[in-house]
Amino acid sequence: MNEDRVLQSTPVWRTFAVGVGSNLGDRRGQIDRAFELLAGTPGVRELRRGPLLESEPVLPVGETTPHPDYLNTVFGGETCLGPRPVLARLLAIESGFGRRRGPGCRPRTLDLDLLFVGDLRVSESGLELPHPRMWSRDFVVTPLRALFPELGPSETQVSGDGGGVSTV
Repeated sequence: MNEDRVLQSTPVWRTFAVGVGSNLGDRRGQIDRAFELLAGTPGVRELRRGPLLESEPVLPVGETTPHPDYLNTVFGGETCLGPRPVLARLLAIESGFGRRRGPGCRPRTLDLDLLFVGDLRVSESGLELPHPRMWSRDFVVTPLRALFPELGPSETQVSGDGGGVSTV
């Protein structure tokens, strides 16, 4: 057996995390189904989820449209996929729930944000890893730390601009 061939076909598995939110429709049901869909994705294994949190929407300055509260969590596991294929899968799952990305901040059935893939650093159009605001949102930090307690900055570096957060 050719040893080089075996080494080349061995996938590299990296830890990854996804910020999850929903503020329209059956929020819990949509999050549960998104978890099932992502867990069933080839190249994803050992997917887990952090605690569910209820949070107030974080709106851009000047946004006056009323937004319902969010249900948030984080999914985390391992993937042998690169960041772009993971992002493509997340966008496809969102789309299946009727999410249409566009300008402005609108309520959403499902929001899936890729937070990190291993220690990869990416800064491209439509993709920045690690996610630039993940440590500044309580509704991300709390479930992320539940899944990956060894990650991240100290408590003093969390800005707390994530709005009011309560455990569901």
